[in-house]
Amino acid sequence: MAAVDKKTFKREPQTTEDAGSRGQQQKRQRVERQKAQPTGELKLDARKLWEVLRRGDLDAEVRKVKMKEMMDMLRGHIKEVTFKHDMSRVVQTCLKYGNDEQRSEIAAELNGSYVDLSRSQYGRYILMRILKYCPKYRDEVIKSFYGHVRKLVRHKEAAHVLEECFAVYANAKQKWNLVAEFYGREFAVFKSIDGPKSLDAVLATTPQKRETAMDSLKSTVTPLLEKGTVQYSIVHRALLDYIRFADPPERQQIIETMRELVVEILHTRDGAHAAMLCLLYGSVKDRKAMLKAFKPYLQRICCEEYGYAVLVEALDCIDDTVFVNKAVLQDVCGMMSELLADQYGRRIPLFVLSGRNPHYVGSDALQVLADNDKVKALTSKKDASVRRKELTAFVSDSMTEWAAANTTKAIFDPLPSQAVNEILLRAHGDKSAAWQRVLDLVRMDVAQLGADH
Repeated sequence: MAAVDKKTFKREPQTTEDAGSRGQQQKRQRVERQKAQPTGELKLDARKLWEVLRRGDLDAEVRKVKMKEMMDMLRGHIKEVTFKHDMSRVVQTCLKYGNDEQRSEIAAELNGSYVDLSRSQYGRYILMRILKYCPKYRDEVIKSFYGHVRKLVRHKEAAHVLEECFAVYANAKQKWNLVAEFYGREFAVFKSIDGPKSLDAVLATTPQKRETAMDSLKSTVTPLLEKGTVQYSIVHRALLDYIRFADPPERQQIIETMRELVVEILHTRDGAHAAMLCLLYGSVKDRKAMLKAFKPYLQRICCEEYGYAVLVEALDCIDDTVFVNKAVLQDVCGMMSELLADQYGRRIPLFVLSGRNPHYVGSDALQVLADNDKVKALTSKKDASVRRKELTAFVSDSMTEWAAANTTKAIFDPLPSQAVNEILLRAHGDKSAAWQRVLDLVRMDVAQLGADH
């Protein structure tokens, strides 16, 4: 038999009919394999019904009928099928469109598998739906995590569910029971209903537990910092407690480890508080590294509910005002209009002008600043009035230019009008142009201002 020349040999072109028949054959084989599985028929029938049930334009009465059919089909088999990606979507749709009784039935059937669901790539979405749509079972989901928190927070899938429980649905006592497992095995095993709800309360009554709690906290948060997985609010609480109660050498070590990651924890109350303490206790090198990490996200940080307070702490405790100007204030001046119109963003330039004014700085941030004064007395050498005077000099030109250009409109807007007031009272330099705009408004007839004013 003659050898075939591979260079000249050409395969016969495949016709559309052949391709179609081959695809149909593969589909039939796939269906046959699925049917051969223990719940294969059930899955196929459920997916066909799901294609109808998931439609957004389905009539409400028809949906009720289809939901009853689906529940009759799945009843007693939910736990068997729910860990597969296709059936996970079916169960999610049932939780979304089912009535309270049907939702509770699904949650009850899955009870006892909540931890396994949280670890599943597809099952975790079902657990999120149970938390959202089944309020009667939220306590059961949260309780199921007791004793597993330290492992779950390191798990790629489970950490998202744990965060949802801690940040959205847990009450104060449940939050403590979850985060307390970071402090040692004793807290993971014994859950007291009427016991303490914070590490402060524990150490106030049993100060001998401090060393054990700090060792356990360090062993938990250090791997998370090394992996860079610090975006969860339960981790922020643990970091805050560690920075507050650790001995100075250990505190300094953890600050050095997390200084590049501080920018990732500013979006929660505890995270922002921890970041403020990092700035307060950190070395000059640490503080500069943190501010450099903030720079690409500065506008977002300024306008965050909790993030702005971290910048306020930087302005309040860092003596090197020249560096603060380069790292923060130059960019702040470049986006002055956007910041002064924002509920939180305006607090940065107004803090520079008026300091710890409760009209502009939130009560939580003011309390943290006041609590930090004792430490600041040891870490900062420059007088607060001198520091603020130097910072004000950096922003005055930009703010007076803004006032001169925007007073006519800003004076009638509650937030920017306060900025105009502070600029006229406290900014340095020539403010005659801004004052002239105010005088022009005073002389202007009401009818000239228009209906908007």
